[in-house]
Amino acid sequence: MTDPVVLRDLLREKHWQKYQTFLREYDKAAASIDSSLVGTAPSRAQLHRWQCGELKGLPHPQHCEVLEAMFPGRKAAEMFVPAQRSAAPSDADLAAAVGDGLEGVAPVPSAWSTPLRPVPESSGPLPANTLRGPAHDQAESLARALQLLGKRRRIPDEEIAELALLAGHLVDLEMECTIDIEPDGWSSVTYRFELLNLTNAPIKRLLREQWFENTEGVRIEPHPDGERRVSIQRLHDIGNMTKFACVLSPPIEPGGIGAVSYTSRGGRFVHDHYWQQSTPRNTRHLTLTIRHRGVNMLVGCTAVEDQPDGAQVSAIDDLFCVEDDDGALITLTRDYLQPGQSVTIRWEVARGGS
Repeated sequence: MTDPVVLRDLLREKHWQKYQTFLREYDKAAASIDSSLVGTAPSRAQLHRWQCGELKGLPHPQHCEVLEAMFPGRKAAEMFVPAQRSAAPSDADLAAAVGDGLEGVAPVPSAWSTPLRPVPESSGPLPANTLRGPAHDQAESLARALQLLGKRRRIPDEEIAELALLAGHLVDLEMECTIDIEPDGWSSVTYRFELLNLTNAPIKRLLREQWFENTEGVRIEPHPDGERRVSIQRLHDIGNMTKFACVLSPPIEPGGIGAVSYTSRGGRFVHDHYWQQSTPRNTRHLTLTIRHRGVNMLVGCTAVEDQPDGAQVSAIDDLFCVEDDDGALITLTRDYLQPGQSVTIRWEVARGGS
C-alpha cells in the first residue's frame, strides 16, 4: 500500500484539493511561465495517483515546473515524498487545547489549518492543583464530546484537533440558507443552523438580523426541531432591517449540538438580484440555495467570497446553476469559513414576453 505524499498536504493547506480549484490554480501558475502550458494539467485520476504516492519517480518536467510555480520555494522532488502521518490527538492533547481555548489563550486557527499544539514532553507533570478542578473537568468533558462527534460523524482526527482550537466559541457545523422567490418577487428565506457549543456555558439565545432592500415589514416564523423550542424575540426594527434573537429552550449545553431554524418573509426582489451571506461564526459547511420561480432564462450568475482582510476571491467553481420548468435554481457551497467572511451571489433573469 502506498502512502500519501507531501503534495496532498500542500493542496489541502491552500484549500485547492477540489479538482476544479486545482485546475484553476494550475492554469494560473502555468500562464505565469508560458502560455503554452495552460491546459496541460493532469487528469482527475492522474492527480489522485500523484497524491496517493502511486507515481514512480516524478511527473513530466512541464508538470514539475508548474507545480513549483504553484508552491514557490518548494522543489517538485520535495512534493512527492511520503507525508508525515500525524497521529490522532491524545486525550491529553485535546483536553489541553480545549482548556487553553476556554481560558482565551488558544490561537484561533487561520482557515482552520493551525496544527494542534502538543503538550511539551519536557514540561514534566503538572502541579497537582492544576490537574483537577471545574475548569479541567470542563475541558475534559468538551474533549470527550469532540471525540464522540468525530466517531459519529466520521470527521478526520485532524479536523477534530482543529475544532479543539475553537474552544470557547460557538461553531456552525452546518449553515443552510434557502431563498424561495415567487414570480412577483416576494420571497421567503429559511435558515437552518447546526450549532456546536464549545463554550463552558449553555447557549440560550442566538442573535440574528435580517435585511431586505425592498420590504414592507419582516415576519419571522421559528421552526421546532423536536428537541428544543425556538421562540423569536424582536429587538429592533430599523427601516428595512430587523434585529432579533432566537431563544432556545432547552439551551444547548457545553459540548452539545443543536439545530435552530426559522423562516423570514416580507422581502421582495425587484430589480437587483443579489444575496450576500455573512458568517458570524466559524462555519464548517455553508449551503446557499436560491429558487427563483416564474423566470424563463437565467442570463448570468456570479459568486464571490470576501475574506476577513478585505480580499475577494471567485467562488464560481462551487456555484451550480440550472433552469427547469419552475424557473431557475442556484446553489453555492463553501467550506471552513471564518467570522467576518461573506459570500455574494448575483444573478440576472429573463422573463416570458420581455
